[in-house]
Amino acid sequence: MGFDESSFIVPEGITFGEMKETLIDRFSTFIRPIEIGMYANMRPEDDQYVLKDGDTIYIFPRSSTP
Repeated sequence: MGFDESSFIVPEGITFGEMKETLIDRFSTFIRPIEIGMYANMRPEDDQYVLKDGDTIYIFPRSSTP
């Protein structure tokens, strides 16, 4: 997708839901329509989960699994 992880900073205290919205906004210029599924540390989390320093985020198309 041409996405460079160094160009994206995750703000402290952001929720999973906010992260998904941010990524959808960013990727929608490349792909439309887009739906994102996310895991943190290989576990599915709900949109209210607050990301913590050191969490590993896996991003994948909703129709697949990480």
